[in-house]
Amino acid sequence: MIRKFLHIVVLIFSLLSLAEKQASGQELQELFPWTMQYLSNMHTINPAFVGMWDKAGFMVATRKDYVTINGAKLYQQFSYNTPIRDHESGIGFNLIKRNVGYERQLSLTFDYSYQIRLDMYYYLRFGLRAGVVNYSPNLTDYHLYPDGIPDSEFTSDISHQFMTAVGFGAVIYDDDYYISLSVPQFVSNTFQINRTGYSSLAGFKTAYLSSGYLFKLPLSIMFRPNILLVGSIGKPVRFDVASVVYLPNNLQFGINFRSNGSTCFSGQYTFSNGVRIGFAADYAFFQDIRKFQLGTYEIMVGYDFNIYRKSARPSYF
Repeated sequence: MIRKFLHIVVLIFSLLSLAEKQASGQELQELFPWTMQYLSNMHTINPAFVGMWDKAGFMVATRKDYVTINGAKLYQQFSYNTPIRDHESGIGFNLIKRNVGYERQLSLTFDYSYQIRLDMYYYLRFGLRAGVVNYSPNLTDYHLYPDGIPDSEFTSDISHQFMTAVGFGAVIYDDDYYISLSVPQFVSNTFQINRTGYSSLAGFKTAYLSSGYLFKLPLSIMFRPNILLVGSIGKPVRFDVASVVYLPNNLQFGINFRSNGSTCFSGQYTFSNGVRIGFAADYAFFQDIRKFQLGTYEIMVGYDFNIYRKSARPSYF
């Protein structure tokens, strides 16, 4: 089963790398996961992780891109996920707000996962994500020219368009190791509105392949290297190489090196009552944009609790 799963992964990324389809319209999918702390919140990129570790949890996160650049991306998310009693499955939902300039996007998606035991050590989980996206670019709010010359493309709005969001994912794992594959959005949304046509989400646009292994070190220290490959139609495969160190007393630190030349530093602390606080900072060390901004920052607050009061496995991804 693991070998077949790996063959499917290789096939999907080969198709994405060879595809010549030209991306058009407004691109809402990110080349990398929107949250810089995805390593501790894998359900944000793969619905198969929902309910995996026998605990329920809330998460609230805010990310601000390229501080000091007016109109740069702002992300805000509220999510909840929980296992289902006496079932090898889980459910959850995600409410995500995304602002870029005057453009607004609000999405509400629901997740479901189901688990199959492969042998004494390995499990296979499948996940499905479905919901709606409300999109409004607010074109008339832009003032493109200082002399007031109007632009015909910005004289009327494309407002409050509702689009479908459907994605899937799968993960093979044991207590120390996992391989994850997900396609968060594979439905094409195109609508006609006071112009020839407007495509906001390209079909089968981006796939995420991730794998990590947990090493147990002396003094109760855990070390987890991780790699994430991102394949998009018509674009080269990107990668994010990361590692997380789990220290005693519920403290962890992480670092990410991305193929776009940026580096992310993160830290998280979990209190005894289950509250998690995390912070991440991303700097574009090898990009020209570093001269014009002070970095990207994200803060996350979570709360995990044992909803069914049974023995829960520790969660490291």
